[in-house]
Amino acid sequence: MKVSWLGVSLVAVLAVCVLLLKSGTRHNTASKTVNSTPAVILVADFREADDPNDRCSVIIHAVRDASKRGIQVAELSSDSQSDLLHRYRVLTVPTVLLLDDSGREIGRFEGEDAATVVAIQSRLSALVRTHR
Repeated sequence: MKVSWLGVSLVAVLAVCVLLLKSGTRHNTASKTVNSTPAVILVADFREADDPNDRCSVIIHAVRDASKRGIQVAELSSDSQSDLLHRYRVLTVPTVLLLDDSGREIGRFEGEDAATVVAIQSRLSALVRTHR
């Protein structure tokens, strides 16, 4: 009889430990996903950031301004080893990606023509307004 109670107790303790471990892991994974997913990903040549005649510079500064206003931003160079480049299939520099809370792409801007720059500025302004 002693052996069976000892076995039952051991199984009960193990079951509780497994449940606690799984619930803690699930909670931590969910919070890491939400907190580590940037709202904006900028892939650019950051050497162009200080050239006032370069539209890429305008894009870089617009994204950095959004970051200063509380938007979570990831800045990546095209030669970055980040998995974000592969996950979102970034092939063009500059690229600005807008992501929802789950990391799903909700906006993509590639290149630096005048219309693209205006569209990026507009979407970032809207993102900042809704973030407040």
